[in-house]
Amino acid sequence: MSGRKPTPDVLGDVLIRTGLSGRTTGDEAAKRHDVMPSGINEKPFKLTSYIQSDLNDEADMAVVRLKKKVGKLTKSMLVEEALRICLADPVGSGLEQALRERNRK
Repeated sequence: MSGRKPTPDVLGDVLIRTGLSGRTTGDEAAKRHDVMPSGINEKPFKLTSYIQSDLNDEADMAVVRLKKKVGKLTKSMLVEEALRICLADPVGSGLEQALRERNRK
């Protein structure tokens, strides 16, 4: 182990509590989506992806808005937690439908 501190799960409940996720509040939503808190005890894997510039701008603005509510936050943390939520429940999060629509274009 590299001695790196574990990455905190700052977005675990924040999106639910603030209503940004469109989901129910509290433990009910966490149980429904069976989302496990991030507990990175090793060096994270570097993921490189290409996104549209407007989506990148939206992510930057979301980080600025959420920093005021949750404290320390990076775009990497935002992407990691969003990916964790979407993969835990592809249908309920809207991921499956969005991918279907994208493939129709």
